[in-house]
Amino acid sequence: MPDQTRPTLGVVTISYNEERDLPGFLANLIDWVDEIIIVDDGSSDTTEDLAKAAGPKVRFLRSPRVEGEYFSHQRNKGIDAATSDWLLHMDVDERVTPELARQVQEAICDDGKDGYRYRRLNYFMHRPMKGGGWRDWNLVHLARRDKFRFGGMFHEDCLLDAPESRVGQLSALMVHFNEDNLEKRFRKSGQYMEEVVKGVEGRGRPVRFIDIAGRPIYEFFRKYVAKKGFQDGVPGFISAVHSATAIFRANAIVWDRQNAITRSQIDADFQDQWTRGGGAG
Repeated sequence: MPDQTRPTLGVVTISYNEERDLPGFLANLIDWVDEIIIVDDGSSDTTEDLAKAAGPKVRFLRSPRVEGEYFSHQRNKGIDAATSDWLLHMDVDERVTPELARQVQEAICDDGKDGYRYRRLNYFMHRPMKGGGWRDWNLVHLARRDKFRFGGMFHEDCLLDAPESRVGQLSALMVHFNEDNLEKRFRKSGQYMEEVVKGVEGRGRPVRFIDIAGRPIYEFFRKYVAKKGFQDGVPGFISAVHSATAIFRANAIVWDRQNAITRSQIDADFQDQWTRGGGAG
């Protein structure tokens, strides 16, 4: 019989074509959480069938994003659909270790806290990463249901309605597998580029040559040297270069937007040169 004195715990995740990772995700949680809410972005594989076959603890909500909706909106739909006292917000490619599960179950019984941060053990190119900033992530993803919302676009902001004194820190790590090949990482980065671009535009000044040339170099040094990405060998080097190229692309895109020449202007200049040059004759 369930312990009626223990606060209830749910897990909220978002999904899109997750048939590969969903069975392991559900198996990792089904025996010790009270509910699992899956907000789906319109999967075309067997994600929905797998979720609905997992039993009464799992609720599958098919809710494809519309224009103007981001991952934060999907996660908030999951919060709205949940009933548990506490919610653990996860990705389908994440796994809770036994140590983290014990800490979560103990943490939600503390009346003095409204949310908890924890760190991740991130995998990149099939390997757990030690340096390069991969363990910097430390956000509130365990919180009371009625105190928490998400904001932002793809990399969501955690909005906890509580003072810092009511936020705890868990020491155990969440395992995060990430993409199973580098091509998927590159494609996903392309999808996220607009968020990086908005950050560059948020500086509120023209992009200069030093931004395009210097900022990527600084980013590589920061990730590979200062944050010890070199500890992770070839994957650490590739990760640092990947981060640097994202900074380069964002600054180059904003420079292009700020210095754009319209096609009509180019065409008018061409026609003027053509006329002054005597045309085809």
